Amino acid sequence: MLNILFYLQDSMSTSLTPESESALTNFDLELLKEEYFFLQNAIEDYNKQIWAIKSLGITGTGAVIALGLKQNLSTFALIGCSIPLFFWTLESQWKHFQRGFYPRVVEIERIFAQNKLPGPAIYGGWCNSFKRNVTSKRKGYIWDGLFNPSVFVSYLLEISFLLILSLLKLPQS
Repeated sequence: MLNILFYLQDSMSTSLTPESESALTNFDLELLKEEYFFLQNAIEDYNKQIWAIKSLGITGTGAVIALGLKQNLSTFALIGCSIPLFFWTLESQWKHFQRGFYPRVVEIERIFAQNKLPGPAIYGGWCNSFKRNVTSKRKGYIWDGLFNPSVFVSYLLEISFLLILSLLKLPQS
């Protein structure tokens, strides 16, 4: 097993050239298939963690709203904006780490396609269905994580709601 890992590291650490791609053996293709599904599982595991982070952020914001309404403190909602900001930063880091797997997934899908193999093409198929590029136009933490719409939209909504709540004059009970 250790030999396979060293082989994978040596043979797959650099991009395959067209000449070497045509010389792929069944063993090479099997290793690529295993690597591909390993990467897909890693991406799915990141998704699970991202959903957990998002749910914790929403729960924390909900607790701030409930406490602010109960205490009739509109300033509490303003201070509570730090919770979604914290979880936004945390989730954006995870999303950025997750996006690091995509270039290799795209490369493996390309190798399968060039060898006329019916590879799974999970990522490429998804991008094709939604008419998106398989390669990101913008790269880096800011674009892959912080300003990724799947990350920031819910946190902007939470922060907006908390800001509106902080501006409201709550009735005294």
